[in-house]
Amino acid sequence: MFSVAEKLKKSAIALTTAGAAMTCSYANADFVNFQSFDVSLYNFNDNKMSPETTVSPIVEAFGDYSIGDMYVYSILENNAGDDDWTGKDQTYYYKFVPRLSYSKIFNQDISHGVFKDIAFAQWIAKTQDVDSVDYYAGIALDWNLPVNGFSWFRTIFYRENSAYSDGVVSEGWDGSRIHIDYGIPFSTSIGDFRIVGTFDHTFNDVRVTDFKPELHYDLGKALGNDAGHLWTGLVINPIRNKYGAKDGAVGWTGGVTDSNQEAWGAFIRYSFW
Repeated sequence: MFSVAEKLKKSAIALTTAGAAMTCSYANADFVNFQSFDVSLYNFNDNKMSPETTVSPIVEAFGDYSIGDMYVYSILENNAGDDDWTGKDQTYYYKFVPRLSYSKIFNQDISHGVFKDIAFAQWIAKTQDVDSVDYYAGIALDWNLPVNGFSWFRTIFYRENSAYSDGVVSEGWDGSRIHIDYGIPFSTSIGDFRIVGTFDHTFNDVRVTDFKPELHYDLGKALGNDAGHLWTGLVINPIRNKYGAKDGAVGWTGGVTDSNQEAWGAFIRYSFW
C-alpha cells in the first residue's frame, strides 16, 4: 500500500509531466507567458456521498501560453474521522483543462466591449477505481469585467463523454454542462483578499449544481513576506445531486439517496511562480 505522501508525489509527477508536454520549457519565453504551481491542504466538513469530514492535499498548476492556457488539478481525499463511512477512506481525482485561444493562435484581437476572447476547451479527468476517463469538449468565452472588480471571468459550455452519467455507465456523448470560474481581488485595512470560485451545472436527466466560492487571505504579505504566495482562507461547497445521484431517490440497496450537501471548510495554500 502506498502512503498518502507517496500517492500525492506520484500524482504530482504525473501532472507536471503532462504539463511539460504542452508547455515545452520555461526557457522558451516565446511560448510561455506565465506559469504557477500551487500546493494546498483543505479540511472539509458536512460532506455527502463521501466521508463527512475530509483532509485533502491538492496540487494545482496553471500556465498561460502563446496558443492558450492550461489548468491542472489533483486531489487526494482522506477520511478524517468519520467512523460511520463504509466506503474507501482514501480516493484520488485529477483533471487537465487545456484551452486553445482564437485571438492568440491567429494573432487577432476580437475583443469587443465586455467580450474578450473565444477558445476551444477540453476537460480530461480520471477518478480512482473508474476504468475510463471523462472527456468534455466545449467552447470557452472569456470576459473583461474590470468595472465589477473581476480579474478574470470565464464561461465554458461543454459536451460530456463521461465514465458515468446519472449514476450509470455512460454510453457516449450523453450530457452537457456550463462551467464558470472567476477571481475578484480586493484590499481592506487588515490586508489583501481575493474571492476565487467555480460554478458548474449539468443538463443531464439528473441535474447537478456545484458551487464552490473561496475567500483567500494573503497571509504571507501580512507576515511581511512577498505578496501572492502564502494564502489561507475559507470555502463553502453547496452541491445538488452530488455525483449525479438524485437526492431522495431510492438506491439499489433500498436506502434513500442523500446527495444534497452544504459542505464548508478551511485551507492553507502556497503558490510558486
